[in-house]
Amino acid sequence: MNSKFLHLRKTGTVACAIALVSTELVAQDLEHVEQNIEELVVTSTLHRSRADTALPVNILAGEELREKIGATLGDTLQDQVGVSIASFGAGVGAPVIRGQTGNRVQILQGGTGNIDASSISADHANSLEPALAERIEVLRGPATLLYGNGAIGGVVNVIDNRIPVRLPDGLTGMIETRNNSVSDQQVSIFKLEGAAGQIAWHVDGVYRESNDVEIPGFAINPNLVDLEDGEALEELHESYGKLANSHARSDVQTLGASWILEDGYIGFSQNQFSNQYGIPGGAHEHHDEEGSEEEVHDGEEEGDIRIIMEQQRSDLELVIPLNGWIEEIHGRVSSVDYQHLEIEGISDTSKGEVGTLFEQDGLEGRFSFHVDGHGDHETVIGLHFAHRNFSALGEEAFIPTTDIDSESLFAVHSADLGFMTYEFGARGETRKLDYRRGNCSNRETSWSGSSSAIWRLSENYNFITSIAHSQRSATVEELFSNIDIGCGELAEDTLIQHAATRRMEIGNPDVDKEKSTNFEIGLRKHMGAVTGEINIYRNNIADYIFLQDTGSYVDEVEIARYLQEDALFTGFEAEVNFPLYRTGDHLSEFTVFGDYVHAEFDRGLGSAKNVPRIPPMSAGFEWRHSHVNWQTKLRLTKVGSQSDLAANETGSDSYYNLNFYTDYHFDLRAGSGLVFLKATNLLDEDIRHHASLLKDLAPAAGRAIEVGLRLEF
Repeated sequence: MNSKFLHLRKTGTVACAIALVSTELVAQDLEHVEQNIEELVVTSTLHRSRADTALPVNILAGEELREKIGATLGDTLQDQVGVSIASFGAGVGAPVIRGQTGNRVQILQGGTGNIDASSISADHANSLEPALAERIEVLRGPATLLYGNGAIGGVVNVIDNRIPVRLPDGLTGMIETRNNSVSDQQVSIFKLEGAAGQIAWHVDGVYRESNDVEIPGFAINPNLVDLEDGEALEELHESYGKLANSHARSDVQTLGASWILEDGYIGFSQNQFSNQYGIPGGAHEHHDEEGSEEEVHDGEEEGDIRIIMEQQRSDLELVIPLNGWIEEIHGRVSSVDYQHLEIEGISDTSKGEVGTLFEQDGLEGRFSFHVDGHGDHETVIGLHFAHRNFSALGEEAFIPTTDIDSESLFAVHSADLGFMTYEFGARGETRKLDYRRGNCSNRETSWSGSSSAIWRLSENYNFITSIAHSQRSATVEELFSNIDIGCGELAEDTLIQHAATRRMEIGNPDVDKEKSTNFEIGLRKHMGAVTGEINIYRNNIADYIFLQDTGSYVDEVEIARYLQEDALFTGFEAEVNFPLYRTGDHLSEFTVFGDYVHAEFDRGLGSAKNVPRIPPMSAGFEWRHSHVNWQTKLRLTKVGSQSDLAANETGSDSYYNLNFYTDYHFDLRAGSGLVFLKATNLLDEDIRHHASLLKDLAPAAGRAIEVGLRLEF
């Protein structure tokens, strides 16, 4: 571990630890400060509050979630400690957890997978609408024990009420509208819930539409432009002020109902999601086997690329209490039909044509059985299964058509022994890939286990330590991108450029499973005037799979290969919240936060030793002042520059991100209302997210003012 990281980690964690303890002494002088009341962490499986689980968890719910809602899941979560964003233009924003994203972060909808193609490519958006969430939970660190092969980096679980869990008190509803100045984005949201006898029902919908996003400078990074190239200078000039082809439109509708039992429920929901968005210009070019550029439209420029994504999802969920040695059964089964079309060659004179069609349909289920724990013991055993049919057809079909099946069993046990709580768990998973071309198959079994302890130092403080071993099997794209499968005969076929990465990616059929061993310690202050947590982790990933730029080009398009190397991820996260003062109905609070991750390979020299696309260190503060009917927040984040670069990787500059939020609550005859104003990137900084594959072509939005109105009854 290098000296720079040691110094930053020691400085950050010691400072936050001092703040966590010392600021409580100041806060104890404040009278009538309310105690925190924590809900159960749904994603933990065990019936634990955030304070009593060993999992490092971010929870967004209630008014805080409504404040953070963005156009994408990454936009919504990027202010959470330990979480950043990998954007791909304005239409895509994937969450990055402790430097991990894509296939190493599992995105869930109500506890089961999305069954979309978002993890296959960085230009594929998640099939989720954050505006409909009632709660979003982020598990930082390996969570393969509970959620499977794709959760070696973390889990994001989006929880809504599309399947009601209780009878509402009469007819309730919500209507919201908001407009964002930076893209003239208009969002309309509605929700309606009611009951008929023991049947609770739910209806919701969202419509979102926006124009091209305004940016503070050039979309193309001027530092990388050859000033002697006239064509490059012209492209740079044309990219000023707006991110071309970033307009978007989406709509979502959901209908759900549940039969509410005395202590449980059985429910069903149906969801329809449509999403259209643009890919930043120049991302798609195609090359034949000789490496010459194809003329897609009779010698004319290729034009813009638009994505049309459609998904239909059905969910069945039940919670049934029992009287025997099994106390409760909780099950959920989800069925998804997903399509993703890439329309190419769109211009003033052409509507374009379908270049590639990605399709995936599948079924995923998860059943947990809560066993009678006899007092201070709690045990959950479960099974998890999934079947997916994936296909890619068209010009960019560089991944073979594949059937993906997995089955797993898991068990978690918790023992509460007074001032100590211990948690143990194990999981075994078998995954099978059947490739329809060549009639070949690949079958692997992975194992995961974890052990953790929570030491209650006092009523307010917990000390946490945990160790987890997780395994991840390689995905289809990592194994067989641009590889012709011949049942033992592997040969590179016609190379097809991957539009998202602007590379010709070549898979590696010989890669082994990734094996992650994560060790973590943490200090959590969960009650009292001052709250917060500090986590330090060390994640050693053997046979880490990564995409390596080779430095070789075909017609100016770089060739990249999937390789394996042992890697070490180390880092910390810290957040401390404390009140400044309270007078009457006024309360001022202050939060300081920061996170850092350093990742390098065991072997290699210079830049070859660094893992690519690792977010830089960030730190900042948030000031909040609240009254009975209104509140105001000011948040400043300093994101550092990233100079620990992988081979052939470009750096990113530091920036300050200043955000502001205020709202006012008012009463209505039959409900309540809220008017709010949110301002982001107030300093109009040129923000380029380092984890983004297109950071040098598609920066984040400039200064934005969003106003909105919400009515509830």
